[in-house]
Amino acid sequence: MIKALALYQDGSGCDYHRLVLPFQYEDGYIDHEYKNRSDFDMDTQLAASELVVWNRDCPIGLSYITELKARYGFKVVVDLDDHWELYPHHYLYNRYQRQRIPELIIKNLQLADAITVTTSRLADKVKPINPNVHVIPNALPYGFGQFQAKRVPADIFRFIYAGQRSHLHDLKQLQGPLRRIASEQHRNMGFTLAGYNHHSEDRTSTWPKMEQIFSAGGAMIGYQRVENKPLGEYMTVYENSDACLVPLEGNAFNAHKSNLKLLEAGAKTLPVICQKVPPYSDCDAPVLWVERQTDWYKHIRYLAANRSAAEDLGLQLHDWAVSNYNIFDHNKTRFELYTHIINS
Repeated sequence: MIKALALYQDGSGCDYHRLVLPFQYEDGYIDHEYKNRSDFDMDTQLAASELVVWNRDCPIGLSYITELKARYGFKVVVDLDDHWELYPHHYLYNRYQRQRIPELIIKNLQLADAITVTTSRLADKVKPINPNVHVIPNALPYGFGQFQAKRVPADIFRFIYAGQRSHLHDLKQLQGPLRRIASEQHRNMGFTLAGYNHHSEDRTSTWPKMEQIFSAGGAMIGYQRVENKPLGEYMTVYENSDACLVPLEGNAFNAHKSNLKLLEAGAKTLPVICQKVPPYSDCDAPVLWVERQTDWYKHIRYLAANRSAAEDLGLQLHDWAVSNYNIFDHNKTRFELYTHIINS
């Protein structure tokens, strides 16, 4: 067993998937005794660690962890699940530029003894900065906790989009098709926007804009909003659904993301209608692909009218996800890599 410590921020979805879940389901690789002592403060815990891992930017400060790394000699793995350069209309772009966050992330990568990333495309971006980079895709503990295939049936066919406020421009891909659906007044369909988390201090009104799109300006019959859930239960929003919509704006930043939304839908045996752009188009997932705007309308009408076919597609996606993105398989790679780094 190894003495490995994950530094993460509560409430961070990236940390949850890249650190919390892998360490929660590590299956005997980690020596927990050294870090579960009540008399261990952070310094003492780091002094006893052989390896420390975090996502993007060290949550206790890069200067501080650099000093402790030199003092105690532990190895560092930095995980990266997104490109560090945002597109100009991303809601965080100005903050990233003002606070020089891309430069800070690069400094984290330079400090690392090794880097883990979600995709080979992202690995290619990292290699010029630090060549010791390894691809470990996002993966889920299928059949455990909130990742069990639970569903609640309903009379209508329910489509869901689940995301965060960074996805406004992705949702815009659905604007025309959803208006067309709404104009036809389909009473056999429902549309759920999940993850809603608007605060009055958000002067951009991003979530109300997203709701305006997904509800077709309030004209969509059967529209409902589901408020944001804590990370430990966020998957429950999918349980009152029959299919998942996965729009994505085609740009360089999005191309370096992972296919996590397909893995989540697969966990709940939901069929997916998905934009055919990277990273989704890089994989062979059994989904209904959208190559032109009219495909959204066509696929939505098809699934709502063919429940049996929708169920079959959901089961196929589940089998594909479990076969290719089971966290126990990828944790073997992850923790064997950690062990190698410690011993090298």
